[in-house]
Amino acid sequence: MRRKTLHEIHGKNEGRFSRLRMNRNVVAFTIGLLVPFSTFCLYQPALAQAKDPIAAIRQQYAAINKRSPRYRKVNKELSGFSLEGGELFAYFDGPAIVKIVARHFGESGNTVEEYYYWNGQLIFAFEKVSRYNRPLSGRVVSAVENRFYFNDGNLIRWIGEKGKEAPVSEAYRLKEKVFLENSNTFVIGARSTKPVIESQP
Repeated sequence: MRRKTLHEIHGKNEGRFSRLRMNRNVVAFTIGLLVPFSTFCLYQPALAQAKDPIAAIRQQYAAINKRSPRYRKVNKELSGFSLEGGELFAYFDGPAIVKIVARHFGESGNTVEEYYYWNGQLIFAFEKVSRYNRPLSGRVVSAVENRFYFNDGNLIRWIGEKGKEAPVSEAYRLKEKVFLENSNTFVIGARSTKPVIESQP
């Protein structure tokens, strides 16, 4: 049997190294394509929210309500927020509060407020103010609905009666302040072991 020369052995090894280098280049090229693509997919929701925060908030609102049967529900009494008292229901997804419903009762009507949270931040609030035909009758004769969209701790849109968008004004800023303050009070109270949430002076 003819023995292989050093030149033949060297050539064969060189071929192996060439194929190895080529395979490594293919892997590196593939990773180079996949990483930017996966990063793009990962941050698509953030990009969508940056471009259209209202659409993103509506999607998050729908997602929260869709999962509502799975949440842990906590009930609290409200004191000092209205003349006839009130009640609060907080919905927990694991340790996170994702929704709060507050009901305030008065002589001439009642108010229902809903707060929605995403990643620990208030993103949306719904308010329905109902009026009775006479004091304490419980018979609702009219109701006004308001929708408030929040982003990074700021009210970015207020949709009021008949679906009209409210302009930025003193009343707009007051609504922003009240809802953010009440939201903070309700979140702290919902996590507390106390059965009653007191209105802050």
